[in-house]
Amino acid sequence: MFAAHRSKVSPLAPAWSEGVIRAPLDGNAWRLDDGRSARQAVSCLVTPQPGDAVLLLASASGECFVVHVLSRDQGGRATLAVPGADGMSIRQDHVDIASQTIAVRARGAVEVTSVEGAVSLNARRIVLGAAESLVQTARTYIGQMEQYLLTARQLLRLHGEQTMITARQDAKIDAERISLG
Repeated sequence: MFAAHRSKVSPLAPAWSEGVIRAPLDGNAWRLDDGRSARQAVSCLVTPQPGDAVLLLASASGECFVVHVLSRDQGGRATLAVPGADGMSIRQDHVDIASQTIAVRARGAVEVTSVEGAVSLNARRIVLGAAESLVQTARTYIGQMEQYLLTARQLLRLHGEQTMITARQDAKIDAERISLG
């Protein structure tokens, strides 16, 4: 009733295989344990390293691609990168990064923006440093601390429509010259 349908595999069809990365080549290319070279596929976000077991795809055109990193010896670092891309974006409703340590480095600017919510920094110690200037702008600024030390090498200026300095015990002004009024 039904004729048997036989599918013929083209000799030029893509072929899957496994391999081991031996050494990096120029660009996003790798030398494999069998001597072939393979490029990292755009969808393979984990950058291969020597010794990695990888899944390979030999395309109909003869190009060989590293499609997945299957296994890696314990330890070391994993690098996420998209071959041929100038940038990378993560678009998701919720993103959570958990780690022992995190380092964010950029040669240019770093921007953290929260359009509708708050930006919270909580730490045992926070260190801010700027080579040229540090600008803080807020409608309301509230600081609460046990001790506050401020040193200016040249000019320290406090200005406000109304300015109050209060102390529970002592208030001291010490200078060569004091001008009031």
